[in-house]
Amino acid sequence: MDSSAADGETKEESKVKTTLPEDSLNTVLLCTAFLYKAMNTIGTLATIWATVVLLGGFSTLIKKKDFWYVTAIAFVQSIGFLGGYEDPAQQIFLRAPEALMKYKRTSTLKGLSWWRRRGTQQQLQEPTRRTRGGRRHKEEKIRYLCSIYGCQALLGMTILAAVWLARVAAVVTVLVLSWKRLRKQDYLNPGDVMNDQNQNITWSLNIFYSLVLAQGIMFVTILLNPISYYLLFNAGIKYKLFDPSGLKIVLNYKRCNYLEFIAGNVKATLQMHLITFAKNLAVSNMADDKLLGIGAMDRILRSVEFRNLALKRLRAFMEPAELGKLVDMLGYDKSHKNKTMIRGHTARVVLKLSPDLLVQSYPQILYVISSSLLSTSKSNNKRVCKCNMDSDLVWFGLRILDKLTDNPENCRKATNDESGGDLLSTIIDLTIPCCHGHGHGHSMRSNTSTISDSWIEQEIIPLLQTENEIPLTFIDKLDQEIIVGMALNILSKLVAAPDEAGEKLRKETVKHVHFLTNTGMILDHVQATRVISCLAVDKEGREYIGKFPEIIKKLKDCLLSKTPYVNITKVAAKLLVLECTGDEQLLNQIQLFIEENHTVEDQSFSLPISAFIEELDFDQIRQPWIWNFVQSLDVEDALSAPRVNHSDTAAKALILLTTECSSSVEAFLQGINKEELNKIVNALSSEDGDKEKRRALTQFEGRRNLDPETLRRVKKIILAEGEEQATSMHAKLLQNLRAYSGPKEFDEYMKLIDAALPKVLKAVVDAVATLEDPSSAENLDHVKDDLWIKQGKVLESFIGLAVQICTSPNTRSDFSTALKYGNLTADTLIKKLKKILEVYRSPSTDFPCIRVSTLELITWMVEENNSYWEILLQCGVYEELNEVARTARKLESFKLFHCGIGIPTESTTECISSLATKLQEKLKKIPNFERRYLYGEHASRISVLIA
Repeated sequence: MDSSAADGETKEESKVKTTLPEDSLNTVLLCTAFLYKAMNTIGTLATIWATVVLLGGFSTLIKKKDFWYVTAIAFVQSIGFLGGYEDPAQQIFLRAPEALMKYKRTSTLKGLSWWRRRGTQQQLQEPTRRTRGGRRHKEEKIRYLCSIYGCQALLGMTILAAVWLARVAAVVTVLVLSWKRLRKQDYLNPGDVMNDQNQNITWSLNIFYSLVLAQGIMFVTILLNPISYYLLFNAGIKYKLFDPSGLKIVLNYKRCNYLEFIAGNVKATLQMHLITFAKNLAVSNMADDKLLGIGAMDRILRSVEFRNLALKRLRAFMEPAELGKLVDMLGYDKSHKNKTMIRGHTARVVLKLSPDLLVQSYPQILYVISSSLLSTSKSNNKRVCKCNMDSDLVWFGLRILDKLTDNPENCRKATNDESGGDLLSTIIDLTIPCCHGHGHGHSMRSNTSTISDSWIEQEIIPLLQTENEIPLTFIDKLDQEIIVGMALNILSKLVAAPDEAGEKLRKETVKHVHFLTNTGMILDHVQATRVISCLAVDKEGREYIGKFPEIIKKLKDCLLSKTPYVNITKVAAKLLVLECTGDEQLLNQIQLFIEENHTVEDQSFSLPISAFIEELDFDQIRQPWIWNFVQSLDVEDALSAPRVNHSDTAAKALILLTTECSSSVEAFLQGINKEELNKIVNALSSEDGDKEKRRALTQFEGRRNLDPETLRRVKKIILAEGEEQATSMHAKLLQNLRAYSGPKEFDEYMKLIDAALPKVLKAVVDAVATLEDPSSAENLDHVKDDLWIKQGKVLESFIGLAVQICTSPNTRSDFSTALKYGNLTADTLIKKLKKILEVYRSPSTDFPCIRVSTLELITWMVEENNSYWEILLQCGVYEELNEVARTARKLESFKLFHCGIGIPTESTTECISSLATKLQEKLKKIPNFERRYLYGEHASRISVLIA
């Protein structure tokens, strides 16, 4: 489910659906309408024949029996029981019963709130927490019966039964009388057969009774058409519309389309699908129709097999004004007892449509979500405790915001002076666990502690294996963890908004940055780390966060985590699915892993259970009923979320925090010990990391009890990918740490960083060699581009670290010695540095300082040791400096970029063109420079001409 479901489709959806279930029904209804037209034509002809020919021309000649038969049949046809639906006056018999029998959906489905994420399961457990639950249930049942069998409903049922009995009586009368007379055909007395006046009576009556019999047979065929009922039932099953309200809307859809076909609106009716029919009801002015329509839309869009095609049809036939009405329904607060259900179903539908929504077109949506879905306060000016909030409404409100904020333009509208109102504060509040006890019903119940590995291992897994129901408090805890993750993800996108809107949102958020000090939030949610990274883009944000050492300490713990790919949001989602499915194979693998993990000889290499659950693949349990649970729980996006390296994200946040911010650097160095810093330094070389991974892997390999699938997951956890990016991140962080020049002394730490200089220089040479190797890119353009970017990040960070080590006033590392320990020569290093200037003439935002750092290192070498002068001139560095000055770019004046926002260098730092010019001036002062570059160049040209 994680890899193959990234596109959001199941195997059932992989088969392209081109038709919806109701398309076949519409075809059958159209054919039925043609049959009805033929029947109606025959009935009209029979009525005319009876009135003009029989009752008019032969009224005195036919028998008294035939006279009354013809008269009765003519009356039946004139009343319209066998047709006349195209006449609006006749449709009163169809529409009056429906209008009188108002179906109270809430009463009918009490305890079955279809819009909720776990409909009946959660509510089945609630009577144990209620007082006098049985008495309340009886009272509700009595109220339900009274509402169904009220006066209006009774009248409607009477009309419906009377009309149905009348139609049955009419068709039976027509069929019996016509068949009886056609079989006997004793229209004349024996003595009147030879009379010339009676010779056409037999033919006239045969024609009339034949027409009537044909009309009756057609009517029975239309009334009892098995194909239409089968297709109607099939559509209801496919869309899960088998509850009373679902059956009602399907029957209404059939009736309305049938009447439209009869009226001649063929093209428009063929394009009227069940989803668009439900949409028309949802945007109507009647509250009952709204509930009926929006509920059907919700169920249709949750159909695993047809949801994509139904959503495509809905988008094609939805007007902007209708979408605006759906958005307004999110805050539906009229005096209607079903307002929560209307809002709930609407939230699910708008969630499907939200990727296409622009806040600019629907400016009310942010305010509606903030004030209605994310809060249950009756007054918009008063905040309420999360214990009293409807967790399902909060869930869908956050899901809609998550989709909306994928568009940066929508994030601009979330500032407090826009229509978003107090959205930012609401999102921040939702990231803070509630500690005021438990709520009631579907409220948000959570504890201050987050999901821990011991809790999963000791509480959740045993319950799943014994097939016992997980307590509702445990399920709420999992839900709350996902809600926190969603809120943090939304917040990370809001604070990453561009231009002035993003700056304003970051300034407002940093005032509440204390919420990130919550225990476990940074460790469990990579989104929290992203929020910190965005806040650290601004200098004020970096300095303010530096005042919270606990935040930096948690980031350090994430950086050193041995399982960097744990996403607690995905873990919680998978536990919810396991709770619903109870798949024995996966549960056995989890239990087997727990047992083997406890018997690892060196427990320092044991793995957290959350990391193993993170890697569970649900492909093997892709039955449709499983996906129905996933759709109901609305965790599909959480399950298919891509793997994210939490350590890399934490490293990025620490880099941003420590960039030209001494307080953050000081807090980091105070919160780290020598062993941990040494681990970061060792991470500069992938060889050390590979050795550690091999040691960890040997703890699990060779165990007989581990099946191949479980062992594969263990290997995936241990052999985490992205080592190249990790090394560049660590180098960048060490560069910022080495730049510390505050009042406190960290000599031991600086010695550790300085000792890495040989390793740093060796990494620079190896990275350039990789770029020069033609076989590494396999002559593919896209591979070359990826390699160019990847090695550019490595080179910028490692050269920057080398410059910082070399230029620090208290450095403990000798450059010549470092070259020797790295098995390098000055000639080799300078050639590689010159190659960097050639290859990266157009730096990108991924590595804006690569040429600046290279020039700084070359400048330091020129000033440090005159033995490098000749090598520099021989390698052509001077000529390349002209090209550097010519191709200088504005982005090279920034230290780094994050989310498209640049962090400028210190005001004392010179621009790259100035650095290139000054370096040229220094090279010009080298002895014999003029003879080499003026006379020597001129002499070489003459020699070429002579040759």
